[in-house]
Amino acid sequence: MLKRHNRFLFDLGLGRALAESLLLSAPFLIGLLGIEEGVYHVVLEQGAVLLALATALWYGLRLRFPEGNRGEQLFREGLAAGVMSVSLMALCSIIALGIGRWYRLADSWLGVVGVPLLMSGSGIAFLGYRCVARLWLYWRGLRRRKLLWELTHIQLQLMFLVGLAGALLLMSAGFLGGLAGSTQGFADFVVSVLLSLIPLLGVASTLTILMAAISLPLTILLALRIARRTTRRLDALANTAAALRQGDFSARVEVNGEDEVARLQADFNAMASDLEGAVRDLQAERDKVTDLLKERRQLVANVSHELRTPVATVRGYIESAQDGWADTPPQTLRHDLDVMQGEVARLERLIDDLFTLSCAAVRALDLELRPTDVAEIVARCVESIVPLAWRSSRVEVVCEVPPDLPRATANATRLEQVLVNLLHNGVRHTQPGGIVAAVVSAEDDSVRVDVRDTGEGIPPEELPHIWERFYRGGTAR
Repeated sequence: MLKRHNRFLFDLGLGRALAESLLLSAPFLIGLLGIEEGVYHVVLEQGAVLLALATALWYGLRLRFPEGNRGEQLFREGLAAGVMSVSLMALCSIIALGIGRWYRLADSWLGVVGVPLLMSGSGIAFLGYRCVARLWLYWRGLRRRKLLWELTHIQLQLMFLVGLAGALLLMSAGFLGGLAGSTQGFADFVVSVLLSLIPLLGVASTLTILMAAISLPLTILLALRIARRTTRRLDALANTAAALRQGDFSARVEVNGEDEVARLQADFNAMASDLEGAVRDLQAERDKVTDLLKERRQLVANVSHELRTPVATVRGYIESAQDGWADTPPQTLRHDLDVMQGEVARLERLIDDLFTLSCAAVRALDLELRPTDVAEIVARCVESIVPLAWRSSRVEVVCEVPPDLPRATANATRLEQVLVNLLHNGVRHTQPGGIVAAVVSAEDDSVRVDVRDTGEGIPPEELPHIWERFYRGGTAR
């Protein structure tokens, strides 16, 4: 129930707590049994009761709470109460025998009734103190978990102190009035005060309890009303913070008032907005980096595949030329050189494509738009690819350009690059004897360029993916 380190209450075992309580009560028992015989027996009786209550209180505050289930705890608490009662009775008897006052116990009310009272009354008081202590610790736990109960506790504590102060003032007034009007000596007056000590304490306790009982409902209602204004807003703030912690970055708390709690709510909303923006930016950057990594992996795979073919072709022709070269060059040398030249050109195009893709990935692709003769670019691209297409695949490449075609605003370099790639793809996927055509037409506000072929085409299920970077269809793979 309490922290184990650096504490005083409820920290000792049964033996140590009992020994400490008996040692503290022993001097008072000696003084009580050693009072002169002329003192009234009532003083002894009241002193015995007060000593029993005080000893039980100290023992109850120092003894550690037992562990186990509810039944085991109740049994151990009852056992501790019985042990304390018997021990206190034994201590009283030992002290009476030790100082030669046993006859006073045997001949007085203290001996006939007081000793059994010490036995039973102290144990009952101990159990009562322990019940109050458990209730106090439970209330303390409520206060630690809810600010509402902490504020209520402050209000109740204030009312209790006011009631206690009133009771003490009444007792002080009675004491001073009795002292002023008394015609007895001071010793007789002290004896009379001792005789009325328990009644005075009873009156003070009764007045305190009555004042607390009268003011308690009103105090609780007032404390709840005052505390609820603050705790309701703090509860809303705590619930919003919990939602934000669980990933709901759009959670906001309603700002009420202009006090410290309202400023805290406003600052929390501002912090949540900043956090939401930061998370959104981080997610965007994460997605961007993920896409870039994915594209890079695809690029490496595709480039390794594309570069492998021309390199292997060039190496094969070089080895063939070396093997067939004796004193005179082989008859196929010119053809082999032409093939190697084409493959080297293909490598250059792949390298250019890599550079272009790298520039596009970092948004540094140069696009200089100016009026461009599209017909001239299309004709030049078709003319450059016609011999290679016929020689390698027996595919005819033609160009259809209308007369008086207007200029278009475009980037000539990128247009030529796109057109060459489309023409090469058309030749690659067209059977021998087929045709690849570059068709240019003028529309209302633009110039349209189409690359058509009689090849195998793209399967319908792959058409939605053709604009994805590095996507390769089934036949290309």
